[in-house]
Amino acid sequence: MYRVQKILSMIGVLSRRECEKYIKQGLIKINNSIATLGSKVAIDDKITFNQKEYQVTEELINSEVEILVYNKPVGYIVTRRDTAKRKTVFDNLPNINGRWINVGRLDVKTSGLLLFTNNGDIANKLMHPSSNIIRTYEVVINGNFNKSKQNECLSGVKIGLSETGKFSKISQTRYDNGTYKVSLTTGKNREVRRVFQAVNCKVFSLKRIKYSTVHLNNLKEGNYKFLDSTEKNLLLKDLHQ
Repeated sequence: MYRVQKILSMIGVLSRRECEKYIKQGLIKINNSIATLGSKVAIDDKITFNQKEYQVTEELINSEVEILVYNKPVGYIVTRRDTAKRKTVFDNLPNINGRWINVGRLDVKTSGLLLFTNNGDIANKLMHPSSNIIRTYEVVINGNFNKSKQNECLSGVKIGLSETGKFSKISQTRYDNGTYKVSLTTGKNREVRRVFQAVNCKVFSLKRIKYSTVHLNNLKEGNYKFLDSTEKNLLLKDLHQ
């Protein structure tokens, strides 16, 4: 028997905390009966939430954790469906038993490394601020990004919406066109762009090249690669440190 929170979190429908909230509101059902916080499910049971039905199967329970790295091109959005019919990253992913869950997002103008997994618990942990996962970007900017401004960005700057953005590391990789590598451990919406905007620097291009222990390396744009067992173990080890 399995707690309903575990199943819905595993398949990426809700986080465990969200499950508990909706269970308290009577919005989750098991075999058409309203679930409670202690409710458990067995093989062949059906869970209903938000007018969608999810069946508990042995294949689901025993499915191997899959993680892949994808090199997102500029112009693609990170959503399953788009009413404006824009190109979405999910169109380029392989079919699996279950569904792919994106680990965070990149805005439409940003390219580079995106992680996907079929396990909602792992996705939530990789995104949660408490995990302090390091994200590294390559960015081309225009503006006077002198040492004083760099120190501001390392200390933290106001980026609007009562939020502070900061980099944990900055290094210049090319001096002829203002190319830098910046790292940060938070994933606020468009944080890199907003930090540079706060110090009057304009971002021309932005590409994520590393997430935790996973590097983009030479993966071609629009392509994906499954992490092997060694790569998965390194990532999960970093997650639990």
